[in-house]
Amino acid sequence: MKKTLLALTVAAVAATSAQAYTVVDYKETGTKVDFSGSARITWRSDSTKNTNVLTGQQNKSHINRAIANNGSRFGFRLTQQLGNDFYALGRVEWRLRGKDNRGVNARSQHNFDHVYTHQLYAGIGHKQYGELTYGNQTVITDEVKQTDLPNTLSLSDGLLDYAQRRSLQYVYKGIDGLKLGAYYAGSSPRGNDGLSLSAANQRKDAWGAAAIYNHKIDDVQSVKFGTGVTRNRTAANEATAFAFGTAYTFDKTTVGLDLERKETDARDNSQKGTRKEIRTVVYQNLTDRLRAYGMYAYKTNKVDNATGNDTKAKTNEFMVGTEYQLVSKADNPYVTAKTFVETKTSRTKNYTNNAKTSKSRDNAVVVGFRVYW
Repeated sequence: MKKTLLALTVAAVAATSAQAYTVVDYKETGTKVDFSGSARITWRSDSTKNTNVLTGQQNKSHINRAIANNGSRFGFRLTQQLGNDFYALGRVEWRLRGKDNRGVNARSQHNFDHVYTHQLYAGIGHKQYGELTYGNQTVITDEVKQTDLPNTLSLSDGLLDYAQRRSLQYVYKGIDGLKLGAYYAGSSPRGNDGLSLSAANQRKDAWGAAAIYNHKIDDVQSVKFGTGVTRNRTAANEATAFAFGTAYTFDKTTVGLDLERKETDARDNSQKGTRKEIRTVVYQNLTDRLRAYGMYAYKTNKVDNATGNDTKAKTNEFMVGTEYQLVSKADNPYVTAKTFVETKTSRTKNYTNNAKTSKSRDNAVVVGFRVYW
């Protein structure tokens, strides 16, 4: 815990100093080091209600959670000019998590217990030909979804893989507005949080590719498209996901749509799963500091078993939220801060062999605060 407090203290000091963005900038040698990150905390309240359709039995619960870490992070990015428009780059990012359980499901109450390395990669780039990197990194397929605009209760977790350990990635940015990329990752016994995976979930290999296009129509209009595919093989199964996302912005209003599908096959042919998601978002700037947004998602999860019962779940989700910019770049060029309130509700119907067996309702409310540097 002491090292966590030390790390947070260093981050807080850097965030309020004149070196919050650029720590080193030697133009003579072409060396530049940038520091960035964010402190994120939330208070959350959850309530659930599960109903057995066959018996009518109901189970309810309500939990007011402690103020907790919500993805706080900090890190450095290094670029070194090599000449002829070539450059070397490196990135390290630390995040915080709860107990260092390594396979145990128990979590701490505040999730500030341990600092771990979330991203660590290096590579070479060129202004025209793009970047080639290797390591633990967020991959290009994370950019396909276009509805992930809310802060914490976003319905856009997504079915594509968004980060990979031990991955080799190439991203091309030579055409204005267009980004093309692909990655390959070998075996890994750990997940993106640095914790060991069970033997069945350890990755054998994974690959993915995506294309992102952003076009500015005029001074008030722009449109963005994203499409991608990922494939992940573990000791237990093989999963392939496809996605398409688009967003249109007119002045202060953005609307987005995501379509995703994921197919999972057990390696022993005992089970086949199919997940589908349709997600929409509307994001509105009410003033220079105040924003409001809403989302809707329809999700299905179907599992066909070779020897057992077939199951299916249908889920409708709604969320609304608002955020207020406490400190903007106009106020402080080095630090921005905002607070937000979000609420969502989820309704799920469960079926076994096409017969409805149960239904559930999940509600959540979150109040959050974030500081970016």
